Amino acid sequence: MKCSNCSRDAIITVKWKEKSYCEEHFKNYFLGQVRKIIDKYGVKGEVAVAISGGKDSSAMLEALTHFREIELRPFYIDLGIEDYSMKLKDIAKKLTESYGLPLDIIDLQKEYGKGVSELSEKSKGAPCSVCGTVKRYLMNRYAHEISADYLATGHNLSDMVTFALNNLINVQLSSFRGIKPVLPGDQKFNLVSRFRPLYFLRDRETLVYVLSNNIPFSQDECPLSSGAPTLKLKSWVMRLEDYNPRALLNLLNSFSKIEEKMEIKDGELRKCEVCGYATSTRVCKFCRLLRRKTH
Repeated sequence: MKCSNCSRDAIITVKWKEKSYCEEHFKNYFLGQVRKIIDKYGVKGEVAVAISGGKDSSAMLEALTHFREIELRPFYIDLGIEDYSMKLKDIAKKLTESYGLPLDIIDLQKEYGKGVSELSEKSKGAPCSVCGTVKRYLMNRYAHEISADYLATGHNLSDMVTFALNNLINVQLSSFRGIKPVLPGDQKFNLVSRFRPLYFLRDRETLVYVLSNNIPFSQDECPLSSGAPTLKLKSWVMRLEDYNPRALLNLLNSFSKIEEKMEIKDGELRKCEVCGYATSTRVCKFCRLLRRKTH
């Protein structure tokens, strides 16, 4: 199989474009998908980059090093999941060192007294749900404390479609919103603007990108996520493009149009009485989670 742009061997076929790419032209394609978002939304300034050690965040960091209009501040959240978290932290360090970038580490256990495993046991909540609450809170808090202009996360197209479908299936219409590539922040409530550089890129494309560019990453699955319904849903989502190469893009466009027409009234946004960060209740989920651990 030859590259559609030159005579070299192709390493991947991008079905929705009906093109195959060699290593060089695939990198151009990949960075072009990131550039579309940066240009459309005018992303610039200091960007807090959430690094997990997995393929998506590793691909995201490498891609963002190619854009001069942004200054990168990578950080890693140590969730305290035994050997798994230690391995990912080592990969995050290796990754950032390879680009000459300092890495800030947020240690959940040291700073808040408990890791995700213990918080899940105390709250009797599903580990993935507890982990999501912890990461969303700590990512935004870190970005706000360093006065970053944006918080970048490694959610790709496959992730976003899975996220939207899961919320529809569970009638979580309030959570269904917020699926754009860039979400504006609100300084009044200490909310930093969100930026999803991999928004138009599929799961397989990020995997090929890290492999072809020798980017450090881990393929290990979190030991707490075994049997998670969203993993099964994502596996199904990733097969949709076998039937229609534009299925994921079309779904995401449809979801965006639905979101624009939604008129859901949430609780009024306010500051948490404990930590001062955004919540729709008197005390935010993160602070309630920490409070429960002592009961």
